[in-house]
Amino acid sequence: MTRLIVEGRHEFTELRVLDSLMQEVAAGTHTLSVRLPRGIYRVEARVPGAVDERLVTLPSSGRVHLKDLAPILDSPAPLPGVRTHRESHEAAAVHESRNVHLNWGKHGSGRLFVFIRTDGSHRSLPPVLAVETLDRRPIASVAEDGVFDLDEGFCALSVALPPGTYLLTHQVPDLGLRGQAVFVEEGWQTQLFVPWGPEEEALDGSGGDVELEQSLITMVPLEKGFSPKAAWYYSHVEAALNGLAEGRIVLTRSEERSLLNGKIENPMLALIGAYGFAFEHVNYYKCELENRNREEWSSVIADRLLRLLPHSPDAHLIRHLLCGPGLLTESDRKVGVGAPAAQPWTVFETPPIFADGTETLIEWAATAERIIPANSWNAKMASVRTGGSIYARWDLGIDPRHHDRDALAAAQDAGIFDVVDVSSYTGLPLSVIEGAIAED
Repeated sequence: MTRLIVEGRHEFTELRVLDSLMQEVAAGTHTLSVRLPRGIYRVEARVPGAVDERLVTLPSSGRVHLKDLAPILDSPAPLPGVRTHRESHEAAAVHESRNVHLNWGKHGSGRLFVFIRTDGSHRSLPPVLAVETLDRRPIASVAEDGVFDLDEGFCALSVALPPGTYLLTHQVPDLGLRGQAVFVEEGWQTQLFVPWGPEEEALDGSGGDVELEQSLITMVPLEKGFSPKAAWYYSHVEAALNGLAEGRIVLTRSEERSLLNGKIENPMLALIGAYGFAFEHVNYYKCELENRNREEWSSVIADRLLRLLPHSPDAHLIRHLLCGPGLLTESDRKVGVGAPAAQPWTVFETPPIFADGTETLIEWAATAERIIPANSWNAKMASVRTGGSIYARWDLGIDPRHHDRDALAAAQDAGIFDVVDVSSYTGLPLSVIEGAIAED
């Protein structure tokens, strides 16, 4: 057996070792040490925006140390050192994230900052992207309320908002109007960094495809703004987002330990990690869970997230995922968040920002009508949710009521009439099925 040691350049570099049959035999982040039999292996190093790989021949014994894997980091955030970094983008993000372009609502105690950028290439028109309420009332648009420099290839929009969930709308080539959930909390600035696609691939008049489904989202204290010196706030979150999409927990050992202890500095990184624990994704540092009581650390994470993000559907959902229905955390008991013992489930009228969270709610709502009430956003839009992204997204160009009726008819044609069975068959909440049956 030979000891293979692999070192990644970044603390969040995801490392994988594959055998000759392309089966994963070892994985980790930052550093990896494993004993393997003689043979040829492929070693992969993955960071946001890039992958580097090597074929390594291991002898029958000894030690092989590989540390020249160096994928070039890229990111929608204009961080120094990333492949598409532009000084003009960095300066604009720093400046505009500290401004407010529009105050909306009476209690704008949270803030949404959206920064859209190209690889530095010119655009002839600003992109089509708007912020709306969940009932489709317009709040702001990049073209009308934001700041942009088409020659340098960037746009910025900063809006002060009351805490809650909002909708980002944009046109997708060949697919039409799409909506994506975004969340704002009191005392925090939610930041989205969005790739701006080539103009020749855009719909007429759009100025280039806004690749919102590939955006980087993070949260910073309200007055902090974008800070290129705090690169970990962005690169670590992006690596964790990539891991979430692949069913892996990509946190550093210190980040995982801090999360388990309830010491949360970046709420978005904590949400991603908590989802990973809740869904039991591949975990590189299982040793961090040894000698720890699951009920204890689950309650610690859920309680801390709800204290930081009391208005977040994701935080409330994670409480249910980690602690189970009916088990209220300390913050629930103190401030009355959640349901009383007789009705243990939280009512989810607004969507989580992550697609896996939305899918979990829909699955639960097949047997528990109260979770997703009729006429809520989650109920009305369940049939037009789309895939292909880690974020919750919907097709806004389709009338969901038609889809609901078609789904009900398909179930009945298949000989399924029990409302719970119909809900499971169609993937729609029980409240939607009952409403469609009542109208039929």
